[in-house]
Amino acid sequence: MSPCGRKMGEGRQQRGAPVGKRLLFPGRGDTPHGRSGSSSARTQRSLLWLLVHVWLWAASGSSAQLFNLTLSVDEGLPPDTLVGDIRAGLPAAQQQEGSGFFLSEDSNDSPLLDDFHVHPDTGIIRTARRLDRERRDHYSFVAATLLGAVVQVEIRVNDVNDHSPRFPFDSVQLDVSELSPPGTAFRLPGAHDPDAGLFSTQGYTLVQPSDPPKDPAGPFFELRYGTPGPLPSPLLPGSSSPLEPLDLVLLRRLDREEAAAHRLQIEAWDGGRPRRTGRLSVELRVLDENDNPPVFEQDEYRAAVREDAQPGAEVCRVRATDRDLGPNGFVRYSVRARQVPGAGSGGGALGDAAYFAVEELSGVVRLRRPLDREAQAWHQLVVEARDGGAEPEVATVRVSIAVLDVNDNRPAIHVLFLTEGGLACVSEGARPGDYVARVSVSDADGDWEKEDEATGELSVGLGDQSISLSLEGGEGTFALRPGGPPGVFFLCVEGPLDRESRDLYELLLVATDAGSPPLSTEETLLLRVADLNDQPPLFSQQHYQASVSEAAAPGTVVMWVSASDADEAGTEHAWLRYTLVQLSAPCNPEALPTAECGPSFAIDPESGVISTIRTLDREVQESVELRVVAQDLGEPPLSATCLVSITVDDVNDNEPIFWRQVYNATIAEHAPVGHCFLQVSSSGLWANLKAWEGMERVVSWPRKL
Repeated sequence: MSPCGRKMGEGRQQRGAPVGKRLLFPGRGDTPHGRSGSSSARTQRSLLWLLVHVWLWAASGSSAQLFNLTLSVDEGLPPDTLVGDIRAGLPAAQQQEGSGFFLSEDSNDSPLLDDFHVHPDTGIIRTARRLDRERRDHYSFVAATLLGAVVQVEIRVNDVNDHSPRFPFDSVQLDVSELSPPGTAFRLPGAHDPDAGLFSTQGYTLVQPSDPPKDPAGPFFELRYGTPGPLPSPLLPGSSSPLEPLDLVLLRRLDREEAAAHRLQIEAWDGGRPRRTGRLSVELRVLDENDNPPVFEQDEYRAAVREDAQPGAEVCRVRATDRDLGPNGFVRYSVRARQVPGAGSGGGALGDAAYFAVEELSGVVRLRRPLDREAQAWHQLVVEARDGGAEPEVATVRVSIAVLDVNDNRPAIHVLFLTEGGLACVSEGARPGDYVARVSVSDADGDWEKEDEATGELSVGLGDQSISLSLEGGEGTFALRPGGPPGVFFLCVEGPLDRESRDLYELLLVATDAGSPPLSTEETLLLRVADLNDQPPLFSQQHYQASVSEAAAPGTVVMWVSASDADEAGTEHAWLRYTLVQLSAPCNPEALPTAECGPSFAIDPESGVISTIRTLDREVQESVELRVVAQDLGEPPLSATCLVSITVDDVNDNEPIFWRQVYNATIAEHAPVGHCFLQVSSSGLWANLKAWEGMERVVSWPRKL
């Protein structure tokens, strides 16, 4: 009979089973411990199988039952751990019987009796040593009682997480081209975990360093592997889904010049709690490719050479580096035969490249033929740097070379007045620090303004301080200040200006170079002070008096007032206009009609002449008070005032007038001589005494009536 494949509770009745007979394991000496040897053990197992079959055949005449018992125990438990009781597989009625058991293992090489202790009387099963599920995951044997009951026992060893995932190698090394495209996968060996199910390898992690570099572009690599499939239920020993293949995938391009190697840690982990892990060190060496061109240390090289330098003289040195390795990073130099159009003045018929050469290995630029600064003041070259790759990379740089002259030219002074129209003048209202003119100095022997156009801010000739500029005259009213770039100055106001005190300054500019012997240039500036409307008009008198006859005809000149302005003559600042303001009322409008009460005088706005504009009448107005305003045409205008008093002289231009045309009077006949009986009066509008003579008469009787 086969003890495997039976379900719990299955059985069948057999007949003729002996009762009360107790058998022990053959050769065990009634003890469950130990085996004498592998050869004798196989003999004893064969004999035991024979005895069991004979016993079962003898008991076939009586009823017998077959039962199944499944037990489990965790691996790794200490020896003498209780596994179970064979009686648990029997019915409850038979469990109380004290008969022993015959045992039969499932095969000749079964290690049952090496790994377990089975008590033949009680049926108690204990471990004989620590079990290892990875060595053997289950055991099977048959136990028969003397009463004919047969129990088929199966012991399963439960897995525990006692193994960590382990890679076949502790470290691997990969060579990767720096031109590998993103998405390239590199196969890595997978980790193996002897445990089963969730305790086997469940995944991989790319371990980040504790202080990863801050790279905004993100990591270079990621892991790609299979995912565990659905696990069978119930979990069977050794069931797991493979995670291979394990690939390291490139996410972005590598750059050997940035990092020649990448060291990674791959961690494999199982599903235990706590999980067990194993690590694999991966070193990726980045293989160099010719992906970097040479790079010059400067964007542009600038140098200067005297025009009397001999062929072969060193002018400057260019240097380029290539970050690649080996021949890919070996640089050679040459002068490009075909120069960039417009780079320099061309060097005549020869071209700039004909005057200079560069050493192939050192990058030293040397002179090939004599120079002539009067023919060409500067040269520009294009130098190439080429690496030694199979497909070489090339870089270029511009070399600007200024030709230096000897001191055979005097400095030149250039003055640019910063006034409207560029005139040599300055407003008298200018404050200290205001700019008057821009003064630049140059020298044909080393004109940096011309050199700047060619070589940028290249200082040539005798250096930044090659020309000094001084100012003479002005008595401290003006001063020179540096203008920033070499050779540029500003003529500034240093003290107060007053055109009315001084309207012209004679200044002397002296430019001196630093040659040996030094040469100098002088330039005279006649600087005019422009007028500002800062002076008000001024009358010659503050109070003018005049008289005019009342018989004067309209337009008669009464008087002339005059004011002067200290501002510049002939300008609007000194051009005056006069106006009149009448202070006193011209007449009494109640006594005379309104038409006769208008203004009587006017003033010429240009000359200041005051004249009558209508007939005067002293009897209406004896005097007039006027105010004259003189105002210039400046911006803003300034003005001054004076007082004018005009007296109207009287003339005999009015007859006496009686107050009545007819007088009636009565007189007594006996009135004495000299008796006043009537008084008549007349009025005259003239003002002298004669005009009033006879104006009032008393009529008296000359003789007695």
